[in-house]
Amino acid sequence: MQNGHYSSQKERLLYDFDRSAQLVSGIVADRYGDESADRIFRDARQAYETIIPQIPYIEGARARPLNAFLRITAQEVAVYKAMKKHGKTSGEAWEICHEAIRLRMEKFPRWKVWLFRRLMYSPMVKRRIRRRADKKEQLRFGDFEVRYVIGDGHDFDWGVDYVGCGNLELVKKLGAEEFAPYVCMSDIPLGTRLGWDLARTQTLADGCDQCDFRFKKGAGMHITSKTPEVQQTIDRIRGVSRV
Repeated sequence: MQNGHYSSQKERLLYDFDRSAQLVSGIVADRYGDESADRIFRDARQAYETIIPQIPYIEGARARPLNAFLRITAQEVAVYKAMKKHGKTSGEAWEICHEAIRLRMEKFPRWKVWLFRRLMYSPMVKRRIRRRADKKEQLRFGDFEVRYVIGDGHDFDWGVDYVGCGNLELVKKLGAEEFAPYVCMSDIPLGTRLGWDLARTQTLADGCDQCDFRFKKGAGMHITSKTPEVQQTIDRIRGVSRV
């Protein structure tokens, strides 16, 4: 795992950050006013520029999605830091992050979604997961440490337990640990668009022993948090009113 890998790519990453910011600029301006929105985005961009050299990079083709998740986490922490500086809550920061991811994912090509979903639930992938589960393999990619489980097809098809999380370690390193349970909720807009059909009830950021990813084709997305304020934010985003 390398630190400083992205220093030479700073302009590209800042351009990517600007694209996401542009998507939610109207939402932030409606909530806080044009002047406050401009200050928040300026401070978030400056925070992200500082964070870029600290984003870990994991070598190997199998680590590509994990590296993408780390870059997303870095952007989210930058937004959180800027929002906090302006007296906003973690929940408010997350709602902006959620909307940015959702809008970005709307542009993800449908053919890629179809291909990804077809591969994800293919016999080949299930055989590979079963082989790893039977061997009780526990694999490490940077600060990520995972083990695979195979389901019976009723409760779930297959799953992954994260017993170590690079996103959580990055958030801690950046001094944003209180925001960590929200970062885990990135899987809601990502998984909804990509058709993950994911159930998850535990995360390391919530203080659990593992993150329990369980996939079942056709079951939809069912993600919850054991941190009450995070669950309240999830419910608010989904338009759910709990008595």
